[in-house]
Amino acid sequence: MSEQSFNMSAELTFYRENEMFLGSAQIRLMKQVVLDGSIHAASKNLKMSYQHAWHILDKLNRLSPVPIVIRQKGGRDGGGCRISPYGMNLIRTYEKKVIDIIQFLDESNSELKSCFF
Repeated sequence: MSEQSFNMSAELTFYRENEMFLGSAQIRLMKQVVLDGSIHAASKNLKMSYQHAWHILDKLNRLSPVPIVIRQKGGRDGGGCRISPYGMNLIRTYEKKVIDIIQFLDESNSELKSCFF
């Protein structure tokens, strides 16, 4: 009889007013906006449509108590956007909670070995 390995996994998602607010896709996009300074460049680098990226960020701002994405109108140097201090705090909080979950799952997966045949 071959030995089978069991393990658990999880993905962190924050909800606000019963609506999905923040998950790995939102964090990845927000971090790319920080690097690129625009939704267009971030969406291009993440290989997603501008419309999809804009929809994700618009929903974040709509559900948030304070702005997360601050858009800057175009001008001589073009437009762009940045992530607000509140948004940066959300990124840090999300990433810390992911680390907490990974540690919990590592411990729990070790315990699983004695539970299953």
